[in-house]
Amino acid sequence: MNRVNQTEATQSEQVERDLAFLECCRYMRREFTDRICDASALRTDKVLAILRLEATYQLAEFYYSLAARELRSAEQIAALTDLHNDYIAGLTRDKNKMQRMGLANERLLDAIFTADTLPRLLQNWRDKPGAIDQSNLARFLATVMSTETCRKVVVACGQAGFLTRDRTPYGTMLISSCGVLERILSECIRNARARLSPDGGTDAE
Repeated sequence: MNRVNQTEATQSEQVERDLAFLECCRYMRREFTDRICDASALRTDKVLAILRLEATYQLAEFYYSLAARELRSAEQIAALTDLHNDYIAGLTRDKNKMQRMGLANERLLDAIFTADTLPRLLQNWRDKPGAIDQSNLARFLATVMSTETCRKVVVACGQAGFLTRDRTPYGTMLISSCGVLERILSECIRNARARLSPDGGTDAE
């Protein structure tokens, strides 16, 4: 009987830790949304509605990953595109996973960096480190948002003051992060981690 009680207690503790972790994840996402809306230079209903989208969080996560992994050189970005292309190619061969993710084959094929698109990506990065053509940014984010959603989020984040959008003589749009999205996300992640005590519970506030 004691062994049964101990097992039940252990399971109960694990569930409580799971719930505490889930609460921290929810808190982090809520804090991120609240903070970027507060930091927005433009607070129209339309801009704030887009800032609250899951796609905006995904964009912030992309820029946070670049900063956290210190991807600064064109050579590092070239290596990133190799990993990206390998992942996309793998998805196109896994029809079940494509279906689960709601991705069409055509969309994935458009997301691959080719001999035509890759040189422009790298040259833009060399000319202005951190700058990514909007169409190439959409390629990086193709598995989590459509090209049109990417455009809407980029425009809203530009109006909010989180991104710069510069039109090139070739008619393309260069996107650069001002550092706000990744800084806020980094702080939210750190805050969420701090809310967890060593035993998996939440710290008292």
